[in-house]
Amino acid sequence: MNNLFLGADAQARFLFQSLKAHKESGTIKGLETQIVDGVRFSNDPEAGITGEYASDEGNLISARMHPGKVDHPRWQALHVSLGPAPLADAMLLGVAIKSRAPQSITTRLCIRSGRDGEFIDTFLPKTMISFAEPSLHLDVLPLDQVPDLPRSAQWRDLILFFRPGDVDIDLLDARLFIL
Repeated sequence: MNNLFLGADAQARFLFQSLKAHKESGTIKGLETQIVDGVRFSNDPEAGITGEYASDEGNLISARMHPGKVDHPRWQALHVSLGPAPLADAMLLGVAIKSRAPQSITTRLCIRSGRDGEFIDTFLPKTMISFAEPSLHLDVLPLDQVPDLPRSAQWRDLILFFRPGDVDIDLLDARLFIL
């Protein structure tokens, strides 16, 4: 698939479109599980997390994860690569995510910006809550209010940090925008 999108948010839009077109299921285990190029699960390796994921019609990606060694892993996350996503001329960065979960679950959203082997995490202000019925989460970072977020980076990821413990969530749709 070729990326024909333009703009600072082009890679994110391309990857979300790729996930929508991707029909696959698989096993989640170990530190990282690659879904498609640029989208991966990352989990605390000491927690013994296992599970499964599926991507199909009407569902960007479903994830079921269970820690086998500890009750509260240090992290359980889904990473979406944003490329360098330049922010020098931007006013805000935002996300819209439609989700569903049989039991309510919280998720923290983060922009990870990397340069020269180091990274900085910038969390979006709201906590996403997924419910049994589909719900929409909308969150923005007004860039003039987050001076620690680098305006240029070699790479960035949008990270969904799921609450520690059992995870059962359907991500029905997701959009990232940079204005």
